[in-house]
Amino acid sequence: NVFAFSCEGYKGVSQSAGHHIANNKIFSEVVGENDAEKPGKFKINLLGEYNIGGDGFEIDRILKKCGITNIATFSGNSTYDQFASAHKADLSAVMCHRSINYVADMLETKFGIPWIKVNFIGAKSTAKSLRKIAEYFGDPELTARVEEVIAEEMPAVEEVIADVRPRTEGKKAMLFVGGSRAHHYQDLFAEMGMKTLAAGYEFAHRDDYEGRQVIPDLKVDADSRNIEEIHVEADEKRYAPRKSSEEMARLEAAGFRFKHYDGLIPDMDHQTLVVDDLNQYEAEKLVEIVKPDIFCAGIKEKFSIQKLGVPMKQLHSYDSGGPYAGFQGAVNFYKEIDRLVNSRVWGYMKAPWQENPELSATYVWE
Repeated sequence: NVFAFSCEGYKGVSQSAGHHIANNKIFSEVVGENDAEKPGKFKINLLGEYNIGGDGFEIDRILKKCGITNIATFSGNSTYDQFASAHKADLSAVMCHRSINYVADMLETKFGIPWIKVNFIGAKSTAKSLRKIAEYFGDPELTARVEEVIAEEMPAVEEVIADVRPRTEGKKAMLFVGGSRAHHYQDLFAEMGMKTLAAGYEFAHRDDYEGRQVIPDLKVDADSRNIEEIHVEADEKRYAPRKSSEEMARLEAAGFRFKHYDGLIPDMDHQTLVVDDLNQYEAEKLVEIVKPDIFCAGIKEKFSIQKLGVPMKQLHSYDSGGPYAGFQGAVNFYKEIDRLVNSRVWGYMKAPWQENPELSATYVWE
């Protein structure tokens, strides 16, 4: 199955357009190609998870332990067969809203698979997401197993929190990462007693900040016109709503929310900052004003921030660390951030002009 992508040059003002072009083609050319039934119960697709630092392995471990079958991950550690079989799932769980929410919409439109927003970054968020998936399937055995897994995993998490929190309580963080990470990672910092004072995305849209309720008011801009629009209709043979309208209504009446994301802003505390597409000058100025204990972003900010004497953690590549998702990932993150924010090395760092005169001269004539 060989197909081409219409992505000449650098299309779009950010990688979001590239995501969209690639996802559209994968959906139209690959999804639905394999109709073979997949073994297992409680079948889901995990969308917007990219297996950075092994995050996907940790999430798969937890899902398998709970008895939840992950049919396809879009797209970390995935395979062609997973993409081709994605229409066999009964629920789509969306991690990164920006990069892939429209794929979840298309899976629902074409095959009848509903979707929910989840977050496996942070131990409490992981537990909440597992319970949400179990509630959707409504199986007492699955619900009980999910609670057993949470009870088994949380003691190790709580032990590390009890150790590091006295040293991290009240510390300040700033997060500027693409996709949904600047939102998700606030939960991990909160578990450590740390406060996020400023956050923002690098390629978000308004709905990622303000929630999906603003989508009807969004205007098509020049950047969006670079993206091929594909029209999706219900598959005549394979469209099958996974829940009846009555079942969906009962879940929604109980507070369950489908196709919903509140965005970043509602979770930001009063008098904190939300800055879109932060540039280097703004980053350095904010560090000067806010004086964070840690700055989280990508490789292009890493060295300029470290030169200011501030610990910097990459949340795009994890500085070759991780995983940070799930329960074991949370433990890894607590320990890593504890080391960074409490390291004394930053206090020892001095610029060359702080130790030696900026100019050395002698008289050559008197």
